[in-house]
Amino acid sequence: MVLGRPVEIFREAQDGGQDAVFLIPSPNGEQLIGTIQCKHTSDAGKALKLSDLSAEIGNVEELVKGGQADTYIFMTNMSVDAPVAAAMRAKLREFGVRKPHILGRQYIVRVIKSSARLRALVPQVYGLGDLTAIVDERLSEQSRALLDSWIPKLRTYVPTQAHRDAVNAISDHGVVLLLGNPASGKSAIGAIVSTIASENPDNTVLALTSPRDFEAGWNPNDPGRFFWIDDAFGSNVLRDDYVQDWASAFSKLRAAIKHGNRFLLTSRKHIYEAARRRLGQRNLAQFADGSAVVDVGELTFEEKAQILYNHINFGEQSQSWRSNVKPHLAAVAAVEEFLPGIAERLGDPNFTKGLTPRESSLVRFMEEPTEHLIDTVSALDEQLRAALYLIYVHQAGFDPSDHDAAAAQAVSDLTGFTLAKIQDCFAELKGSFLKLSGTKWTFAHPTISDALTEVLRQKPHMMAALIRGAPIDTILGSFTCEGSPLIRDALVIPSTLDEALVARLSHTPDENHRNWMLFHFLSYRANDAVFAKLIGQFPELLRRYCWQSDPLANDPRFHTYGRAHQFGLLPEDLRREAARSLESAALSDLDMSFFAERGMLALISPLRLVGLGLALRTNLLPALEEKIDEIAADADLDEEPDSHFKKLLDALERIEEMGVELDDDAVGLVGDARDQVNRAVDGLEERKRERDEDNEDDTDWTYIVTQNKEEPSPPELAATKRSIFDDVDK
Repeated sequence: MVLGRPVEIFREAQDGGQDAVFLIPSPNGEQLIGTIQCKHTSDAGKALKLSDLSAEIGNVEELVKGGQADTYIFMTNMSVDAPVAAAMRAKLREFGVRKPHILGRQYIVRVIKSSARLRALVPQVYGLGDLTAIVDERLSEQSRALLDSWIPKLRTYVPTQAHRDAVNAISDHGVVLLLGNPASGKSAIGAIVSTIASENPDNTVLALTSPRDFEAGWNPNDPGRFFWIDDAFGSNVLRDDYVQDWASAFSKLRAAIKHGNRFLLTSRKHIYEAARRRLGQRNLAQFADGSAVVDVGELTFEEKAQILYNHINFGEQSQSWRSNVKPHLAAVAAVEEFLPGIAERLGDPNFTKGLTPRESSLVRFMEEPTEHLIDTVSALDEQLRAALYLIYVHQAGFDPSDHDAAAAQAVSDLTGFTLAKIQDCFAELKGSFLKLSGTKWTFAHPTISDALTEVLRQKPHMMAALIRGAPIDTILGSFTCEGSPLIRDALVIPSTLDEALVARLSHTPDENHRNWMLFHFLSYRANDAVFAKLIGQFPELLRRYCWQSDPLANDPRFHTYGRAHQFGLLPEDLRREAARSLESAALSDLDMSFFAERGMLALISPLRLVGLGLALRTNLLPALEEKIDEIAADADLDEEPDSHFKKLLDALERIEEMGVELDDDAVGLVGDARDQVNRAVDGLEERKRERDEDNEDDTDWTYIVTQNKEEPSPPELAATKRSIFDDVDK
């Protein structure tokens, strides 16, 4: 870009003294060749010396003889003094270079500052500029606080293929979902892409925590908003209320994309997989077909090595520690399940106390990170652990001026430290275990919450205190009962605490949002004993209202009714009311998903079930042609065309499976309906193509993608390639 002509880059250690070559046009039409040679240092304060050219002299002589160095550019990230540059240019002329250039740190910084595109790549360049300059006044205060907490980590950032895929997805679809295991680097990509987005003066970056935050923060009149929603479906376990919220928010998200807004969501793999099953056809089309989903866990060895180098080199470890581990770092980078978040901990002495600098220990640290983190948390001073417990019970984060007083008091009583003393520990834990975003303290990484879950599983007395004192949202969203289906990373409440749990659940506030969470807990997370005790002692809980899920197969209130019916605990008036709602959903909305749920289907008496089948045959089938036309007319072209008819086609299959006798006319109606659906889908696809051709989005996000076209070194050259870790202890 700076030279304004094609540049070719050669493989490291096989470049013959040429990191890059370029063609130089001349007045007589002759194509001269120029060479670029780079010298890098990890010491940002180092100055260039004349002797630094010595290693290149032999190569320069050969290049000049071969006509490869008419112009020779020596580029470095070291500072360059004028006398040194003059001496080096004179030396190069002695060996036949016609046009020598010495370009140092000052030149590189000046070029980067003059280009928005290059400023977007600052985090991968060592020692250049103040990264805080990237985040300017265009960020909202809330998002500034969150991104500010990431600024110290951005200099260790390595743009990977996942980074490039994420940017391409945003450019192509306006949205991307980053999936990965804990500590795989999802949030780092989110932070850097959001920071780059803030470089555009037309953008407003909003870092959100939930779908409800998006619905509140979307302004149709502001087309330049970039939304970063980390852990979009829950941080440590699936938040079923988030799934429900996203099901309704996705339509607004699609509209926001049409208005020029952009979205980056992240999620743990297993959490999104659970959410995907719950969302079904309500999922965003780009997520359902995978076109806007990026797996961040697939890293090349070179990417792993660079990530590990950056975290060790820019970390807080002593020089002697880095020297001791240097011979083993390549083995750590070669670990198949390498995690960038664990590499970051290797650079932090708070997490490596007691870790011997042997290859086996370092590799095990990467392969089994949770076990080591549990040991690290357990070894903390009791008062420091109390601070972590306080954050843990406030899953959304602890704000000293706005927190749950009962939960804070429970932690204080449990640990024996006053709340003031516990809060005094936050500063000591900041940067390693905790981070401060605005006024709210949260874990530096969700895996710390995972480790605390494991620690608490071994402490029944603490569990009892937390059940009584933790906010009800934490219990309903992050806990599960012993004996219920296992939920990964959820805190399991032992059966010995069933009575305490029943008492706590009975005091759930009667609010739509929390009622929905309560019904979901009763449907999926409560064991039989807890369910029977709670509904037996507090039957009025069943009469609470909450929002209704679509499809009904995902509705926790009807699942709870079905389970109560099986236990003989559902009042007859509620059963009849539920049965009428199910019948209405089938006849009016074509929602027959509940036929696959035996507990829900049992709410309809056998006689009324037969009547439902007859009504479907008599009323629904003759009206299918009109219904299909209606669906096609109202279809959202941002959705996959066939997704609009999924509910209708499922209803046809249910009718055929119900055993209701279909005469020839009915069979014909079903066949005609399927043919009409196929024609309608073809029509929607054509409308979608025409719309896309007329409304192509000129917004190009790919400018922030860095292309690395260097091929990996073949095995026979491995021995000659310089190790990236050679200067990690310098």
